[in-house]
Amino acid sequence: MSGKQEKTTPAGTKPKQGTSTKTSDSKAVVPRGSRGMVPAGGKSGPVAMKKEGGMLVPEGYTVRKIEPAKNYDVESFARAMNPDFAPRLKKLFDPETEAAVEAQKTGIYIGWRCPEFKHDCQRVNKMSKCFCGHLLGEHDKYTGHSVRVPCKQMNCKCKAFAWIPSRAEDVGEFWMQRRRDFEPSTWRAKCRCKHTHEEHDPTGLRRCKSKGCGCGHFDSNFLCAACDKHWEDHETFFETEQMRVEKGLPVGEMYLPFAEMPHLRNIALTGDEEDDSRYLALTQGEGSIPQNRRMTGNDAPFNPGGGGSKSGFKPLYD
Repeated sequence: MSGKQEKTTPAGTKPKQGTSTKTSDSKAVVPRGSRGMVPAGGKSGPVAMKKEGGMLVPEGYTVRKIEPAKNYDVESFARAMNPDFAPRLKKLFDPETEAAVEAQKTGIYIGWRCPEFKHDCQRVNKMSKCFCGHLLGEHDKYTGHSVRVPCKQMNCKCKAFAWIPSRAEDVGEFWMQRRRDFEPSTWRAKCRCKHTHEEHDPTGLRRCKSKGCGCGHFDSNFLCAACDKHWEDHETFFETEQMRVEKGLPVGEMYLPFAEMPHLRNIALTGDEEDDSRYLALTQGEGSIPQNRRMTGNDAPFNPGGGGSKSGFKPLYD
């Protein structure tokens, strides 16, 4: 019987790796252009480096230089992301376009902005919604000198029209439209207390009326899509053309959306960036309104269509 005893390996113990110096046959994938295949064991020599553009780069790697765009072109990005760019843009700005046309026709400019601004964040028309939940057209008559325009609806305590966003896109929430169960007509601007503006008092500090809510004033949970400031930082202004001129605010054709960008202005007016017919009708065609013959009240007749020009635009004026 031999004196040598075989060593037994305890159950569950992994066998030791062999100490052989023989190179493994398995290879690791390395970048194209390297000098050879690196063994999987990782015992190859140091990675060869080269200097490129003031930087040390492993051989076989390609450096792609990233340069910032010379121009931050939001329009090009929007067009690339939205094949239906023109119709979507027109739909988005339809309320403001009609507000601008109405302002040229009546001589009354209604804008929503921060008091210190030289531009309006939102152009307001008769179909715009007030904090109380009613439309501007459901409020009392107004002029370009009006300061407080109360609501005429029964049991409404609103004493002054205050524009409030009525569409998700008005506050930049464009993704809401992609939700399968989203109903645009039910969307309401909300306070940080999670209750809508219609659930708040339309006067004073605009306290929340919801039972059990301790909210003492409306504190918007959204930002203005134009300036990134809160709703409560803005005011609604009723102005005449002369008042705006004195304040350095845009009037007339310059009050149109994208007035400084003709192709986008045309899209807002007609849906076609090449079609300037409505713009020409507004400024110099049959439907243009002489400045000295503009009405100064909101009871002036308004007809956005039916004219003799090919744009179909022919406002009425006395």
